[in-house]
Amino acid sequence: MSRKASYTPFLFGLGMVGLGLLARRAKPSALRLPEPADKPSLRGIRGGRDAARAARDGIADITPNNLTSSLGRTLIFMGGALLAVRALDELVDDDSAEY
Repeated sequence: MSRKASYTPFLFGLGMVGLGLLARRAKPSALRLPEPADKPSLRGIRGGRDAARAARDGIADITPNNLTSSLGRTLIFMGGALLAVRALDELVDDDSAEY
C-alpha cells in the first residue's frame, strides 16, 4: 500500500466531519419540518384530511426539527469513528483486522 493511500481514510474522515459541521450550521428552510400540533385525538378523525393531519403530527413528534442537523450529527459521528478506527489501525499496524 502506498503512503498516499494510507492517508486517504484520514482525509475522508476529516471531510465527513467538516461536512457535518457545515450541515449543522446551515439549516435551510426547505428541510424544516412543521411543528406538531397538540396530541392528536384519534377519535376526532372524520375524514381523509383529519387522518393525514394526525399522521403528519405523529411523525413530526418523533423526527428532528430540521433534517440537516440530524444529517450533520451523523456525518460528524461517522467521520470521527472513521478517524478513530484508522488511527488505531495505524498504531496496531498488523494485517489481522477482521472488519
